[in-house]
Amino acid sequence: MKKLIFAAILFILMLINTRLYPQIIENTEILFQEQLFYSDPLVFYSKDSMKARVDVFVQIPQTTLSFKKNQNTQKFEAKYDLTINIYNSFGDNILSNTSSETISNTDEQQKYLADNPDFKIKSYFLKPDNYKLEATLRDRNNYMEYKSDKKFNVPDYVNSEVSISSVMLLSDFKSDSLGKKIIYPLVTGNIGDLKDVYIFYEIYNNSENTFPLSINYKILSEKNTSLKEGSFSCVLSPGINQRIDRLATVDYTTGLYKLELSSNAYSSIYTQKDFVYKWSDLPMNIKDLNGAINQMVYIATDDQLDSLKEAPTQAEKEKRFLQFWKNIDPSPKTAKNEIMNEYYNRVKISTDKFSTSYQEGWKSDMGMVFIIYGNPSSVERHPFDENSRPYEVWEYYDINKQFIFVDYTGFGDYRLITPIWDKRFKIR
Repeated sequence: MKKLIFAAILFILMLINTRLYPQIIENTEILFQEQLFYSDPLVFYSKDSMKARVDVFVQIPQTTLSFKKNQNTQKFEAKYDLTINIYNSFGDNILSNTSSETISNTDEQQKYLADNPDFKIKSYFLKPDNYKLEATLRDRNNYMEYKSDKKFNVPDYVNSEVSISSVMLLSDFKSDSLGKKIIYPLVTGNIGDLKDVYIFYEIYNNSENTFPLSINYKILSEKNTSLKEGSFSCVLSPGINQRIDRLATVDYTTGLYKLELSSNAYSSIYTQKDFVYKWSDLPMNIKDLNGAINQMVYIATDDQLDSLKEAPTQAEKEKRFLQFWKNIDPSPKTAKNEIMNEYYNRVKISTDKFSTSYQEGWKSDMGMVFIIYGNPSSVERHPFDENSRPYEVWEYYDINKQFIFVDYTGFGDYRLITPIWDKRFKIR
């Protein structure tokens, strides 16, 4: 019987995936925070002897922006201003730059906004100091503003015999016909979707000698626990030495991490890079993995739930969880999983609407019906009818279903008159 319900829920979610509601982000046990755009300042040596080059990489998901149709071109346009402010260690605003940008999409391109973020690179030249970057995105169509702040350090590349640039995480890299490497920066800092993690960085040799050097790396957890250590060997030539290296595999679980590069031979060689491991397509309202698995009771079979809960490690549990949702993704070629987003959005709405002092709303009868069937077409409320307990009637016209809930206790605990399936009470 439950397999039939499982199939029915999938069908209903695919049919009624347009009933979307605002989502609230909450960061508890697991890091699932949505960012509306990303900035990543990276520092490199420049030919200017007094200053370093700071490349500010910005990635703007097109889903963050509002689009309006241009009646002349019949294309959809997003218009925004990107402002970069940089403050020195004294808090002085030493640089302010604003650029106005326009994105123009066809009808077909509008269908794939999540898969095509907008990238910008801004370059500046700064003296050695500690700085704060403040990037502001202003949508000129709806006048919304979003901010992204980052701190960074510009080292003294001139007076060090050997020094190192910032670390750039790579989403990919390729070689052209001449063997030159083409790199693609991972501006989001999220390695969750990468099979292998590669980094790009430069080592600067101010001497006239060529010599071997070992670069140590260390991957640290959010609690500063060392998860993996290793080294890269290289031969430094005078001048700029560019490197692309692959980090060793780590059994990551969702959270924050830090990469450190250093050298035993030179204290001037030290840099670090914060990064994140999380699933890019995970709904923002999921609080923790175990809770999310428990909430799958209306869509997963008993065997599937047991497989998730009995995973030997946290990393394996995450993989099985994500694989479950990938298997039922109606559009696997897109970045978003519509069924997963809709399902957990309904879980959150049910928790907000139907929770009582002794029960979470998603476990209630009303929560169950809402999660399975979505928002009802109409609701009849009868809280004070004479000679009758309070009751509600939910109608679903598009699927020809009716559900009646009765409050037998008078405390808002509405119970479904006819259970959807017999095993439902196991979640109480």
